[in-house]
Amino acid sequence: MKLTAPLLLALALFTGGLRAEPITVVTEPWPPYVFLQDGQLRGADYEVSQQLLSGLGYQPEWRLMPWKRAQHDVLAGHADAILDIGINPERQTQYHYPDEPLSTSESVLFYRSGQPFPFTKLDDLRGRRIGVSAGYSYGNQAFLEADYLSREPCPSIEACLLMLQRGRIDMALINRSVGRYTLKLMGISDITHHTEPLSGGPVYLAFARRPELADLANRFADALRAFKQTANYQQILRTYGL
Repeated sequence: MKLTAPLLLALALFTGGLRAEPITVVTEPWPPYVFLQDGQLRGADYEVSQQLLSGLGYQPEWRLMPWKRAQHDVLAGHADAILDIGINPERQTQYHYPDEPLSTSESVLFYRSGQPFPFTKLDDLRGRRIGVSAGYSYGNQAFLEADYLSREPCPSIEACLLMLQRGRIDMALINRSVGRYTLKLMGISDITHHTEPLSGGPVYLAFARRPELADLANRFADALRAFKQTANYQQILRTYGL
């Protein structure tokens, strides 16, 4: 009998319950992909990763923290994996990446509704103060190297939006879905965003670059590909408006 992908996943989930190895996963709050609400972790990528890691025989311990510290903890050996990290050549030498991404990030420029700075090309940002999250790679080298604008680091997405609302920056570069969801959670209605993305790319659950985690990265990729074919996965996306 040929096993379908969903059946293979179900079998993995069943057999994975026979053991449970601890694994520490770090990330920053990034709603609707991962966030804390009423004392409970929620989010699309959190739920997918939690289910798959449990099915593969692991018991995840989740820790939310600023993004730069999350990266430091994995590289220093204090954590085993990091959720929703982008990929670049340097990071590929630091982490084991599955060959299947969790999500695709598309970052746009958020601005105060009453002060709609124009943006259609990078040069439009000349002289502007752009809020960026500390430790993000963004995937747009021209933006990162431009010397005619100011990139102002923010410790968190919420801090970036508050800096924008108070006029300390002109615009903020944030994942479209994350910015919208965070504004809703914060009750802020006077900030909107440009439609044209400035950067983007896939994001992953990446594992510490230790030999014993290389195989887990491969197994996670296989399980994720199978899970994406299920109704359960589609329901998770609908729950978080994705």
